Amino acid sequence: MGNSSLALLVSLAGCFSAVPSPPTTGYGAPYKGTGDGIYVKDSRTDWAIAEGGKKIGSEQALEAAGDEEYETRRQIAKTYNAGLYREGASHHRRAYRLIGASAAAIVVGFIADVVLAPALQNETIMPASAAAPESRAYRSGFAATGTATLGGLLILGGLVGIPYAYYGGSRPPPYHEWHTPDALNRPAYVRQQTEPYNEKIGAPSLPDAAPAQLKVQATPDRHIPRPRGAR
Repeated sequence: MGNSSLALLVSLAGCFSAVPSPPTTGYGAPYKGTGDGIYVKDSRTDWAIAEGGKKIGSEQALEAAGDEEYETRRQIAKTYNAGLYREGASHHRRAYRLIGASAAAIVVGFIADVVLAPALQNETIMPASAAAPESRAYRSGFAATGTATLGGLLILGGLVGIPYAYYGGSRPPPYHEWHTPDALNRPAYVRQQTEPYNEKIGAPSLPDAAPAQLKVQATPDRHIPRPRGAR
């Protein structure tokens, strides 16, 4: 029983992997932009953000624009994940200890139930007679019964404690995967933040502005009546 409990402890401990680190995607250095204008196009059914002809997400747009509200929420989420990592590491250590204590309880309970309790029983020797040979009878007094009960409880507690510790210590922390909060992930909000950015970098104010479109249109030709009879 002791060897099997130790083997179970080793096998469960081997199944434990280190606590996964918090996600890094979305929590690194803010996106700085490419120097091209960032424009928001939206319709009744969809909207998109483009930078220099390349589609980007609201995360990149708001980071390039330096939106303070976005950055504040991002740092709060990063701090939250760091706290989850510390808590997960603490649960991991406690799970190891609980598995070790549970395995030890199983071993001690087995010894108490199988070895100590029988040794504490009261032995009565019945002398041989003409009708029966000598016999021995064992009675479990308070000490033997209490030891056996304690041993059973220790075994039961160990058997419950090991899977409980494994379940609690092997689950990964519920990290927050960063994305633009719904309150900020709106065309009007992103446009409000990127328009000052476009002015700062000198980008055109028209989303689809091309050099030909920015030129002043030529005055249309006037219709000059031809003299009568001219061809």
